[in-house]
Amino acid sequence: MKFGVTVGNFGQYGKHGGANDQLRIAERAELLGYDSVWVHDHLFMPATIRARYPYNAEGRAGFAYRQDIYDPLAMMAALAVRTKRVSIGTSVLIIPYRNPLVLAKMLATLDQLSHGRIILGCGVGWMTEEFEALGIGDYYSKRGTVTDEWLRICIEMWTAEGPAAYDGRFHQFAGAGSRPRPVQRPHIPLWIGGKRDVAVRRVARLGSGYHTISSTAAELKEELELLWPALEQAGRDPSEIVISMLGPQVVIGGEPMLDRPMVAGSKQQIIDQLGAYRDAGLDHALMTPRFANLRGSLTPEHTLEAMQYMAEEIHPALR
Repeated sequence: MKFGVTVGNFGQYGKHGGANDQLRIAERAELLGYDSVWVHDHLFMPATIRARYPYNAEGRAGFAYRQDIYDPLAMMAALAVRTKRVSIGTSVLIIPYRNPLVLAKMLATLDQLSHGRIILGCGVGWMTEEFEALGIGDYYSKRGTVTDEWLRICIEMWTAEGPAAYDGRFHQFAGAGSRPRPVQRPHIPLWIGGKRDVAVRRVARLGSGYHTISSTAAELKEELELLWPALEQAGRDPSEIVISMLGPQVVIGGEPMLDRPMVAGSKQQIIDQLGAYRDAGLDHALMTPRFANLRGSLTPEHTLEAMQYMAEEIHPALR
């Protein structure tokens, strides 16, 4: 089992942390033996969110327009030059937000800067207001189809032997030079974000990973029972697909709540609960741990301390 940590570009630390603290977290993660560091993607938060958040029962995202949101791709460039070993991923990049040719170029450049360490976690987006503000409101109802097309364009730009070309529903071009290519072959890995049926079908078509969010171990097992036959039907080898998840939340010393996508308790309880995820099929867990006795707002120092505990006390039992 592999372990990643978020660096906090999505306003995680409020007034207590900035861009350089995110780099510190990534550097410490590398020193502690973490496998990956991750950024999130929203360009802004509207003052009023009408859209329903799809990843909890309440449908409320809990985000605020006041929070500092750092551009994920710019932050990844800094991470690429400040680290040497860890993978650098997006959980998840909202694919329709950016022109596909620009996106392919930016990601290829990042893969070159990082010497082949980029993971593209791919999402379709959920916030209507963000699509509208970007001038692509018409894409919202078709965002899944747009995402598929944008990913195919990226693959074309990353793999074309000669000038790249694409003739799609939403975008067409021909004779486009596509150098430089990514370091990774055949291309940057695409870990498809989402849950259950729609995400499973997209993995079967295009993905090299299934990147779910906020599932219990039992829910993850159910999701994978949908994934395996979809892969086999598409002629894909299930052993080549990485199973990853944003989560579970880890609260060191807290009270275990097995009906929620949260891991908490003593050292052994945390090991046992994460072991249940591993047994359910999770290959790569993306977490930001904290201590249960945290007082006040979360700071980078709180995260660094919890990261060290996880690396020294928890990870060795699960690798």
